[in-house]
Amino acid sequence: MKKKQYDLNFKKTVIAKGKEIGNMTAVARQHELDPKMVLRWARELDRRDLDQLNGTTIKQTKFVPTTEEYAQLEKENEKLKKLFAEQALERDILK
Repeated sequence: MKKKQYDLNFKKTVIAKGKEIGNMTAVARQHELDPKMVLRWARELDRRDLDQLNGTTIKQTKFVPTTEEYAQLEKENEKLKKLFAEQALERDILK
């Protein structure tokens, strides 16, 4: 059985009606929809995840830091390495 696809305008209309009367479940039943699906649409719309609500997916892009961000990450990495080494030494002393 093929899943039924609903367009973005229909989803927004159903969510608006649900918010208007304060009962998403009742609106879902009026439109013969699964209440969990309508609640998921509302949650996605609240998160402003319109691409997911529209049924499309966003491809994850690779993080590329700027020069300043890269320098900051290197400093933080060195700081964490020193802290880790100090804690390892402290742990070994306590053994």
